[in-house]
Amino acid sequence: MKLLSGALTVDVALIGGGGASYPGAFELARAGLRVALVDDREFLGGECLHSGCVPSKALREWALKVDEAVSIGAKVDPDEVWRRAVDAKDRVQSQVFSQLKWMAEQLSERLTVLRGWATIVSDRELRVRTQEGELTVNFRYLHIGAGSVNVVPRIPGAELCMTSDDLYTYMRTPRELPDSVAIVGGGYIGVEAAEVLSRFGVKVTLVEMMDRLLPNMPMDLSRAALRALQRRGVDVRLGYAASSVERRGQAKVLRATSRDGGSIEVRADEVIMAVGRRPRLEGYGLEVLGLDVGPGIKVSPGMRTSRENVFAAGDVTGKAMLYHAAVRGSLVAARNILVGREAYRMSYLDVPSVVYTVPEMGYVGYTEEELRAMGVKFDVIRYSMKANSYTLMLGHQDSWVKVLVDEPGRVLGAQAFAPEAHAILTAFAMAMGSGLDAERLYWLAPPHPSPMEVLAEAFRQA
Repeated sequence: MKLLSGALTVDVALIGGGGASYPGAFELARAGLRVALVDDREFLGGECLHSGCVPSKALREWALKVDEAVSIGAKVDPDEVWRRAVDAKDRVQSQVFSQLKWMAEQLSERLTVLRGWATIVSDRELRVRTQEGELTVNFRYLHIGAGSVNVVPRIPGAELCMTSDDLYTYMRTPRELPDSVAIVGGGYIGVEAAEVLSRFGVKVTLVEMMDRLLPNMPMDLSRAALRALQRRGVDVRLGYAASSVERRGQAKVLRATSRDGGSIEVRADEVIMAVGRRPRLEGYGLEVLGLDVGPGIKVSPGMRTSRENVFAAGDVTGKAMLYHAAVRGSLVAARNILVGREAYRMSYLDVPSVVYTVPEMGYVGYTEEELRAMGVKFDVIRYSMKANSYTLMLGHQDSWVKVLVDEPGRVLGAQAFAPEAHAILTAFAMAMGSGLDAERLYWLAPPHPSPMEVLAEAFRQA
């Protein structure tokens, strides 16, 4: 799509280049609409691909290689393997960047990707500043997928700390391992970083202000995460909030305090802030629209904001801040724009949330606490995977699955601490979405040996 006189008129303009935007942009362009997508990064992919889920999992795969080598008696230089891991991570990111670029180019007659900074002028106009100059984008519909930013506590010395962006960003990951790190935050970002770095031989101390890790997950998973990290030698300090960071010689010292007035000091080469992320609401003129906001942009089940022609999806809404949830939201918004009404609705219930510990853990659907609060009668099926050949081969005999079912036997939720937990939970999500009940799952015949056998075995032993 060619630009004429510094102005572009499209059917839909999208702010952001991550999972909350580009899948919907591709869908709209394939359907024949004129689309403009604006992002300030060189490549499509958003936080997930540039500095989040993809690079962190790429490094995790290399951390597992270190474990495998050590387990068979091989000598490993963690520093050398780390450098190779960083190179491999960058290659993975580069390959996905290239693929997304190619996909966008196939739609270039209807899709214009602008690398620049968008500013909302009105509910019909954007101003985009690029390296070549400024242009105006006029639109009928606006979709906001601006993502999220790291939360950095306002404490003395915060500027001395790294964030997950510093650890994972494309072509910016440090190539030298520190001997020790202190990680502030026991959510999934902090837990995954502790898992990976400890496997490369880094001495890790993790400090979390709550009395448990993964406070947004079911308690059984929090306990499993604590045991997994402690087995790795991670020093986990619960109930302490970071209060300051200072430099002492070549080291950094993190001070943290507890609610009862106690305090600790952690001396480390680096301090990594991993206390979470918040919706990105500043820097692109969002206030001009006067949308309902709190904590993110409020949207209907059809991803429509309080303005009729403005949609939003992903982290910027503050809901289920996960790439795969953002993709679904992006597609829901796109489909509703295409049909001109809210015919499609977003569901978060069957979106799995997975933490890539070793083994993986996560959940999908309702938790026990939520069902009790709703007054729903349910049964709990607990299944230990100690007899699962595949998990034993991998040395994860402590793996387990928990399934919540209602009286007719429909799956209401599931939790897993097991190899391939992401696949197990996806299968349970499909069962929830398609209405597969306990009887039909009982008769499944998953491949043997595999972790997926749990889908049937859990119900056969119930």
